[in-house]
Amino acid sequence: MRSVILLGLFLLALTALTFGPLWLQPTLPSIASHYYLPLHTTLEIIAVTISALIFTVVREQARYQLSRRSVVLAAAFFAVFWLDLAHLLSFEGMPAYFTANSPAKAINFWLAARLVVACALLYVLLPQADKAARRFQLWLAISGSVLLVLACHLWFIGYPESVPATYQPGAGLTPLKILVEYLVIAICLLCLGFIWHYRHQPRPYHAPALIAALITTILSEFFFTLYQNTNDLYNLSGHLLKVLSYLFLYRALVYENLAEPFRKLSLSSAELTATLNAVPDLLFDVDLNGRFYQAHTGQNQQLLFQPEHFLGKTMAEVLPESAASAGQQAIREAWNNKGLSSPKQYTLDLNGEIQWFQVIASLKPASRDSVLPRFVLAARNITEQKLTQATEQLNALAFHTREAIMITDAQRRIVRVNPAFTEITGYSEQDVCGKTPAILRSGLHDEQFYQQMWQQLYQQGVWSGELYNKRKNGEIYPEQIIINAITGSDGEISHYIACFNDISASKSDQQRIYKLAYYDPLTQLPNRRLLLERITDIQHEADRSGFYAALLFIDLDHFKRLNDTLGHSYGDELLQQLSTRLQHSLRQTDTLARPGGDEFILLAPTYKATLDEAAVDAQQLAAKLLTQIREPFLLKNRQYQITASIGIVLFNSSNKTIDELMSSADLAMYHSKEQGRNQLYFFEPGMQQRSLLRQQLESEMHLALSQQQFKLFFQPKVNNKGKLTGYEALLRWQHPERGMISPELFIPVAETSGFITILGQWILAEACNALKHLTDPQLTIAINVSKRQLQTPDFVEKTLLQIRTAGIKASRLEFEITESMLMTDVEQTRQKLQQLHQQGIRFALDDFGTGYSSLAFLKNVPIQVLKIDRSFVRDFLSDQTDYAIVDTIISMAKTLKLTVVAEGVETTEQFKMLSWLKCDLFQGFLFGKPAPEFCLPQPVEQLLTLPIADHPI
Repeated sequence: MRSVILLGLFLLALTALTFGPLWLQPTLPSIASHYYLPLHTTLEIIAVTISALIFTVVREQARYQLSRRSVVLAAAFFAVFWLDLAHLLSFEGMPAYFTANSPAKAINFWLAARLVVACALLYVLLPQADKAARRFQLWLAISGSVLLVLACHLWFIGYPESVPATYQPGAGLTPLKILVEYLVIAICLLCLGFIWHYRHQPRPYHAPALIAALITTILSEFFFTLYQNTNDLYNLSGHLLKVLSYLFLYRALVYENLAEPFRKLSLSSAELTATLNAVPDLLFDVDLNGRFYQAHTGQNQQLLFQPEHFLGKTMAEVLPESAASAGQQAIREAWNNKGLSSPKQYTLDLNGEIQWFQVIASLKPASRDSVLPRFVLAARNITEQKLTQATEQLNALAFHTREAIMITDAQRRIVRVNPAFTEITGYSEQDVCGKTPAILRSGLHDEQFYQQMWQQLYQQGVWSGELYNKRKNGEIYPEQIIINAITGSDGEISHYIACFNDISASKSDQQRIYKLAYYDPLTQLPNRRLLLERITDIQHEADRSGFYAALLFIDLDHFKRLNDTLGHSYGDELLQQLSTRLQHSLRQTDTLARPGGDEFILLAPTYKATLDEAAVDAQQLAAKLLTQIREPFLLKNRQYQITASIGIVLFNSSNKTIDELMSSADLAMYHSKEQGRNQLYFFEPGMQQRSLLRQQLESEMHLALSQQQFKLFFQPKVNNKGKLTGYEALLRWQHPERGMISPELFIPVAETSGFITILGQWILAEACNALKHLTDPQLTIAINVSKRQLQTPDFVEKTLLQIRTAGIKASRLEFEITESMLMTDVEQTRQKLQQLHQQGIRFALDDFGTGYSSLAFLKNVPIQVLKIDRSFVRDFLSDQTDYAIVDTIISMAKTLKLTVVAEGVETTEQFKMLSWLKCDLFQGFLFGKPAPEFCLPQPVEQLLTLPIADHPI
């Protein structure tokens, strides 16, 4: 009754919402076609889907119970499905449905569907619809629906001029269309009258839902008499109400019939349960997949849930894993045997106690109604039998021993343990019975370890060894264990017996001995003995990989003063704090050892294949250690500072003995002390000089930039006529003491230190300012951009800001990049280059042919210029390979419409041959050396008149 009241209130509210807008504003705005079309399509798809559902369900019900009502509903909604679909496809804006779509065409299919639905509903409300029907009548009615749909298509599409007008563009609906809509409303009102007339008779439909469907249909049809064009809000509201009416129809005519069989099935199950109540054991009716159809027990306390909970569910869904697994094994065995299975055992925790059960499956006779084979499962409580059997086994052993004993069945489920087991593990017998030994697992052994253990038990019947298990309190402990497999009279394994001892004490003693042998007792760092073993391991690894490792000898400066002035306890405290401090900054692959006194030795693999790279890593690591050592120490509330001297030796093989390596590092350390302490020194003199020079250059770069020691030199570029086309800006460092420093020395240092990003911005600014002094607007300046500079997040923004600040055209700038710069962060690099290129900046691929030379880069990044490396130009007149490379690069560039620049052109013969090969631009000493000012190139007109051979080689 409550649902009926709520439905009535809903319909009243819906009616108010329907007629309210008419009272407030009779003319509602239209919806744009590109919005209305998808809305209309969605609503019609929903309506068509519901029609298909009603037809499908009613037709399927006809297989078991067929009435005239079912025949009419199935045939009517079969026709409505196709007519509504035709209405959807004929709507204006959809692709042409056989002929051009129009509002009148869509309305014609619409009216036909509405009349079919209304007439069908009128019939199904009559008592005559309850009479039985035959299957041929159903197919005859559906055939009539097919003919109706075809006739409508033939008339509305084939002869549209003969169809009375239902819609006039610009004028709206015709009287005929409105009349038909009111006819549908009248039929619906008549249907409501029939419902009221037969209200006291039992009817096979849900009356409140059918009333709601008819009222929403009336409201829908009323809206369809009001719209002026096909995409106004009246039309949309009518479609919404139509979908709602279809949903109510589905509830009234289909859902009720679907629910009835389930109610009958529930009643039948209850009757069967009452019949079987006298059976004492657990019985289940299941299929091959373990799905329950019936459940019965005379001992409900042994079930985890009430019997009704099992119906319709599988074993895996309602039973514990052990019970489900045993049941499935029994079902599969009974199916394979085509009869009865052997007993399968499992355990359940019932009311806090472990109970043992066995289950047997029996195949039921085949039934025509059963898709899958059905089985009867009989489960029996065998707890007492199990306990008796386990007690007999234990009585045969010396059960009360100091060794822990654990007995399991053949499925590895624990059945008994002795007091020693509880003493060692902390688990009582009640805690573990029915569970597997996996409850003791520590997680330190992988699954493969246990698989091999059980495999040996199966094959040999015994396994012994050491295991790490976990006590009940979570503590992990080692145990010495032996496991025996016990077989029965049939030769099959019936039980496993494990005996074990806790060997934590002996293991602890072994660890203490190992600590004393290999670790410094004061700092807990590896001692000299362990260090020597690890150096040997690193040497063998270096022999295989070729990677360098560093050995750093660290000696504290004036440590004796601390011991002499404050005492040895202060010195010990400093050594302990220092070891802790240094270990925090090291990698796991590094070994920091204390051979004794105030000396520390660090073994650090660099994983670098070149000596210079390894030296850079070792220098950075040593500098970091020196900084950390200089940090103040707090010794018993007293602050103390100390420094250290570090000697470094690098090695990548076992060619040198460990004594030689240690001696070399020691000598380097003493040299560091001789140079003033608080510093590092490499054993190799040449490496030490390069390291010192690198440090000096890095420290002087910032000062050099502020003092304007960096200069831009400009080298001209010309075309094949000798005409100047632009310059390349080259960086030079005029040092006040060292003189002119080669870029090959300071550029790598700037790259490593990150100073190159600052230097690159300065070069860009200087190049932009220089461009303002070039009066010829066609001349360009090319500058080199570093990889690290290009990877900075704000490279594009800073570059464009600099160009705007200088007030020059971006098209007069050319950025030279190398192939290696395009190998990392390819997509991000491509986006940055594309953004700059869109502003006019050109890009040249420098030293082409010396790197990766991937043609994919030429396709994916905005490169306009290829520069042939000077190493190919230098010998291409005498080296056939170099000539082929130069010729290929030029030909490829011409095909790709790229400009080619030849670097390092120093002779007239080179210039003539490159011109003959169609090279575009030239750069080299033949035209001018780099200079701090813009210089005109050397005249080369006379070179063009000299003869040239067809081929230089």
